[in-house]
Amino acid sequence: MDDAGFNHVRSNACGYSLGAVFAPIWMDYPMFYRDNPVVAVPGMVFFLHMILMDSHRHQAMSLGETVLVTDTVPERLSAAPLELVVK
Repeated sequence: MDDAGFNHVRSNACGYSLGAVFAPIWMDYPMFYRDNPVVAVPGMVFFLHMILMDSHRHQAMSLGETVLVTDTVPERLSAAPLELVVK
């Protein structure tokens, strides 16, 4: 997103793990961010997302999907198609 000129509207975190959590938190540790020392290992499940939010224009967009870390390539768990949905 930075290379495309969106660094001023992107979030610094781009995903988080899924697991059993308790209120008031709605996401589990660890979150994805640059230089996070946590290593993703097989069996971990993550929701990977990219959020762009331009508060000055009152515009936002988000895309993401859930993946399972395996011994080889991540397994996509999301059932929704990857095509753009416009409403």
